[in-house]
Amino acid sequence: MIELQKLGRLSLHEFFLLVVSAMALPVVAMLLKYRGFRRTEQLLSRFSRGPISVDATEKVHRAARMVSIAAHKGPFNAQCLEQAITLWWMLGLVGIETTIRMGIYKRGDAVEAHAWVLYQEEIVLGELERLSNYTPLLDVNIERPK
Repeated sequence: MIELQKLGRLSLHEFFLLVVSAMALPVVAMLLKYRGFRRTEQLLSRFSRGPISVDATEKVHRAARMVSIAAHKGPFNAQCLEQAITLWWMLGLVGIETTIRMGIYKRGDAVEAHAWVLYQEEIVLGELERLSNYTPLLDVNIERPK
């Protein structure tokens, strides 16, 4: 019941972002599994607009919050890369450019990978308590149509 009350507090725009996130996350996961990262990125970039020139920090944070809620509370428990690509795609639809950063953390014999999203060099999705332990390997600034 508490979750339903929280849903009722969302603005119409936030609710729309949440629904789109919940629907997009499993699609992105399936695309990654069967097409791989590069082909998924190329397909989704076709739906992106050229960059906008205004500061969209509030919109970016709102969208990131809805993707995170959909990933953790929705029917599909999405991994960090699926969340990052979903947020990148959603923001690209309205011309907001972000960077997906991927890194690794080696702990003994185990290696952990993580993906997070940056907007104007600020982490907006994928913050971890020990993120500073991760060594960034790749920044993906996906080409958008001009």
